[in-house]
Amino acid sequence: MVSTLVSPSTGSSCEERPLLLYLPGMDGTGDLFYRQAQALQQEFRIRPLSLNHSESGENWEALADWVGSQLEEGGTYLCGESFGACLALQVATRWPQQCRGLILVNPASSLRRGPWWMAGRFLLPFMPQGLYRQLSERGLEFLAELSQMEPEDREQLRQAVHSVDQEVAAHRLALLGSFAVDELPLESLPLPTLLVAGGRDRLLPSVNEVRRLAERLPQVQVEISPYSGHACLLERQMNLRRYLLKRDSLLAQPLFSSSGSR
Repeated sequence: MVSTLVSPSTGSSCEERPLLLYLPGMDGTGDLFYRQAQALQQEFRIRPLSLNHSESGENWEALADWVGSQLEEGGTYLCGESFGACLALQVATRWPQQCRGLILVNPASSLRRGPWWMAGRFLLPFMPQGLYRQLSERGLEFLAELSQMEPEDREQLRQAVHSVDQEVAAHRLALLGSFAVDELPLESLPLPTLLVAGGRDRLLPSVNEVRRLAERLPQVQVEISPYSGHACLLERQMNLRRYLLKRDSLLAQPLFSSSGSR
């Protein structure tokens, strides 16, 4: 029987639960994981990271170094969404021995193969602020499947999107444009990995991308949420914990042992 990616552990104390770091998308706030964190706190100590602090750096290497400094010796799980999924791959391939597993949601590793990222990178810094805010507001329907969200979750997404300065957005687009996932040694990454894609992602070809990544990762579980958009972690029907507890999900060994170590 294949072991599950996580084991039910409602009786585990906080100290026994492994750390899960959430790496956010382009908003960088770390504020949009609350729906998933509420369920996953039964198995993990959840720590959402904000990429908007100066100590997180301005390039992939600095970002990866900063996240790497947050890893625990006993092993840490990384959950990366969109931009954060690319960062999670950078961190995991540099410090595989300090990671226990990956959860990658709608990874933005395909952006550089799209036709519009270059225009966005160069136009955003020079766009009038009023126009930028208008486009951000109109882009919410492109970014998310709003019908799958509660009103308060839509408002949280709106606030996160509007919090991103246009120069910061342009810089992160440039980073994604330079992210070369084909150069990462994914074939030798010894970590169980859950890949999640929204079937109605209108921002990126996430279904094709997770299948492409799955061909390279040795321990991988792919889950397609057919009615989900790009910002799917705020949707009412999205439940990462359900995927992690599936009988046929992957893990090299049980999440929790009697000693609390790997």
